[in-house]
Amino acid sequence: MKQFFLALNTCEKTLLFIVLVIYCHNLFIDIMIVDAAQYASIALEMYATNSYLAIFDLGVDYLDKPPLLFWISSLFFKAFGVHTLTYKLGSFFMLLLAVYSTYKFTLLYYTQSIAKNAALLLATCQAFFLMTNDVRTDGLLLSSVITAIWLLSNYLITKKIKYLVLGAVFTALAMLAKGPIGIIAVLMPIGVQLLYKKKAIEIISYNWLIYLVIVAVILLPMSYGLYTQFDLHPEKIIGGKLNQSGLYFYYWQQSFGRITGESFWDNGLPWHFFIGSIVWDYFPWIFLLYFGLFMQAKKLLQKQEVPELISLSGFLLLFIMLSMSKYKLPHYIFVTFPFAAILSANYIETVSYNQAKNWIRFYRFLGILVLGILMAYRLFFFKEINGIVAFLGILQVYILFRSATSNTPFLPKILSLVIVLNLFLSFVFYPKLLTYQADSMAGKWISNSHPSAKIYVLDEPARAFNFYTKNPFLRVVKNPNLDTIQFPYWLYVQEKDLSQLEQNYVLTTKKRFPNYHITKIKLPFLVQESRPKYLEYKYLIQLVNKKPKR
Repeated sequence: MKQFFLALNTCEKTLLFIVLVIYCHNLFIDIMIVDAAQYASIALEMYATNSYLAIFDLGVDYLDKPPLLFWISSLFFKAFGVHTLTYKLGSFFMLLLAVYSTYKFTLLYYTQSIAKNAALLLATCQAFFLMTNDVRTDGLLLSSVITAIWLLSNYLITKKIKYLVLGAVFTALAMLAKGPIGIIAVLMPIGVQLLYKKKAIEIISYNWLIYLVIVAVILLPMSYGLYTQFDLHPEKIIGGKLNQSGLYFYYWQQSFGRITGESFWDNGLPWHFFIGSIVWDYFPWIFLLYFGLFMQAKKLLQKQEVPELISLSGFLLLFIMLSMSKYKLPHYIFVTFPFAAILSANYIETVSYNQAKNWIRFYRFLGILVLGILMAYRLFFFKEINGIVAFLGILQVYILFRSATSNTPFLPKILSLVIVLNLFLSFVFYPKLLTYQADSMAGKWISNSHPSAKIYVLDEPARAFNFYTKNPFLRVVKNPNLDTIQFPYWLYVQEKDLSQLEQNYVLTTKKRFPNYHITKIKLPFLVQESRPKYLEYKYLIQLVNKKPKR
């Protein structure tokens, strides 16, 4: 780590400090619905019940994601209490490890300059800012994969067994984070590298048996939990299906079934979906990646020797494989981004003086767009006076002016032109947006105002509400069963149910919370004048008695 920081110049250290400030602030931003809220709720339930092998979601058997995120978050809950921060903290540390592992892996094959740039590119792509905010399983997968690849590459170079053992540990963690895709993402690029270097004989080395045994041993607790929770109970109905094997689901159906069609998960997105989604997720470096891919492919077609094929195969083959899945979400390709960063850093090393000037002009244009976003936010979206927005606007103007005259090195210069965007997203946009996530706002309000209240949720689960009330046992109650609960109690309800409840029950308190599905945001919602048309409302009401029938 010391070697990495010594390689940074003053401007790079300043920018990296700003990036860390954004990361740290993101850790305190409310957990987002849907996936992250569900995972936080499961981790909270695990923490409360100490059920680490049998996993439940609101008391119901859970069979979907592997348990690593739940294990890590629940352990942080035990150590430091239940907070937004403690849910995200484990993933945050793993993301820092991913940056370091990318640097160390790149250093095995390239110059320190390329290794340093690869780490900076990875740390500042949009996906990394997203993963410190909206914490799912992808950060754990990405970090485990690139760390395992660094260690195994070290093993191939030095033949030291300790690197093989540690590589196996992180391969197992990758599988515990996301499933069999973890070991594929590790071994496929390693295998390609051995074939490229004409060392295919090393693939059948007995040492790989040690690797596989270590992976299998680390997976044993999860496998045992799956077996006892599901395989021993064929009478359980899981996903509408009897006799669902937990082991078969994890080791085959959940991952490979999405390609073969065996899995019922299919959101109908086309094969080229990720080609579009990566433009934002790897922003602002996506354009450098295009050139990096072209440069590497050109070298291979011209039969030029390249130091390694791990980064190219790790990016392209995984990208193609994930594109074949019948169920796609943008964050699925985050695992390819360490490889993308290395390809991009390779290209940067070849940029000439004139090319650098053209790139700076392009990123200055993006910087102007960032300034336009700040102005649009104040003029059209949220018109209240905001000192942070004003400060960021002045800062962006200063950066745009300085970029035309300073002698800052190429990468820090183009990064400085767009870094304000994530300062804005972290300190202004997401905190404001999350005031329209009713479940978390209502959960925090009732937890602060009535911490010992008896609370129920009407009809539909509200996992973010459960998490922020710090009560994983809040169960859903159906309308006909309300009379069976002893008064008084609180009820969390949707707007459509309110009028009927007001007709039938005596209410002493009614607290309203605006609601919008913020992870599916659309422009008309952002525009202040049209926003009310897109808002729904949820309510916390206190029921004290049933009204007499007339």
